Amino acid sequence: MEELTYLDNQLNYRGQFYQVGDSMIMDDAVFLNLFDTENNFKVILVANQTTINGVIQTTAQMIIDTLNNA
Repeated sequence: MEELTYLDNQLNYRGQFYQVGDSMIMDDAVFLNLFDTENNFKVILVANQTTINGVIQTTAQMIIDTLNNA
């Protein structure tokens, strides 16, 4: 289970805050680009295995909506 925090337009991923870039939905997963001044990489967030701000994300669209509306 991936437990994330989204605050002030930055996503805390494994203890580090990153800006959120491009995203793409594929089935029950979101391919998400994360970056900061030194890093630029992609992660896969899977529905029902990802929580953002303590809320389980039950669909890939919910993950996108949470990141766009938080």
